[in-house]
Amino acid sequence: MKNNINKNLLQYGFLILLIGITTSIVFKTLDISLLSNVLNMVDERYLAIGVLAILVNIALEGLVLRILIDGIYKVNVRLRGLKLATIGFYYNLVTPFASGSQPMQIYILTKYKMPLSKAGAIITNKSILYQLVVTMYCSVLIIFNFKLIRTQMSAIIPLVVLGIAMNLFTVLMALLVILNPSKVKHYTRLCINFICRFKLFKSLEKKCNNVEGFIDDYSESIQFFMKNKKLMISTVLITVIQISFYFSISFWIYKAFNLQGHTYLNILTLQVLLYMAISPIPTPGNVGANELAFFTIFKGVFPTYLMGYAVFLYGGFMYYLILIGSGIFTIITHHRIKSNCSPKQNLASSRQI
Repeated sequence: MKNNINKNLLQYGFLILLIGITTSIVFKTLDISLLSNVLNMVDERYLAIGVLAILVNIALEGLVLRILIDGIYKVNVRLRGLKLATIGFYYNLVTPFASGSQPMQIYILTKYKMPLSKAGAIITNKSILYQLVVTMYCSVLIIFNFKLIRTQMSAIIPLVVLGIAMNLFTVLMALLVILNPSKVKHYTRLCINFICRFKLFKSLEKKCNNVEGFIDDYSESIQFFMKNKKLMISTVLITVIQISFYFSISFWIYKAFNLQGHTYLNILTLQVLLYMAISPIPTPGNVGANELAFFTIFKGVFPTYLMGYAVFLYGGFMYYLILIGSGIFTIITHHRIKSNCSPKQNLASSRQI
């Protein structure tokens, strides 16, 4: 318990430090003497569209999760997709590499009386689906605009390539479980046997059968998803729409400043570059990396005197708006689960996970 508290304090302390440093850097770029002029310049209608785009992004994330839950193992919980989506967004923004989002989503599903293997399959299906669609989406835009990228932004190409490679590696590793689960089980057993040579990990030997059973159940659930063409096509299409809303934020900020000269497709491509360039960076929610990359990639889009204000709005939309909204839903969800479970049930569930 004490270790968990210390871990949380360190994690959130580091996050607050990053936010503080980033905010300080952004504020230094703001020309406060122009604040009144900027406020008069900004068109609130486009900012409202930006807020709407973020809300649609969250809603569509919830819809995809609900479709997957109902298709694999339906649970009778109201707003199940939206609750799971907001929890995923929140832990994605406060943990490095979004490492806390998937385990917490699986934990929540088991609290809804779903078997662990089914919960794992749903969340992994969603992750693979999103990574595959976003990688293809970004790759298509980058290929069609590669001349522009190579001449104007050659410095960030290695980061973009690394981001795409990492996403593809994640997808390929998950697909290996589908295509050849027996091979995965074989190598998993070899790894466990090797680790169990050390006394510290000796207890893992008893878990080998459980792990193999989980791989079988997981593979079965994913194959069901891939064979269900209607389910797969609908979730892919919704994810494409969701990504388009999410990546449109920079364009609405651009329009809010009443700027001209860059098309939606142009700014969408720059946003895609930004996303891929920062994806390998392990800071929680890409805090700091997001803002610094925006300065670099969009320096030819926004005038110098507006750049600080553009970054300020971008961080507000892409991080703080989602963080606050998903954080409120996450607190409510945790509170309701805690109130519906007795201490004994909580202990049993935690042991199972």
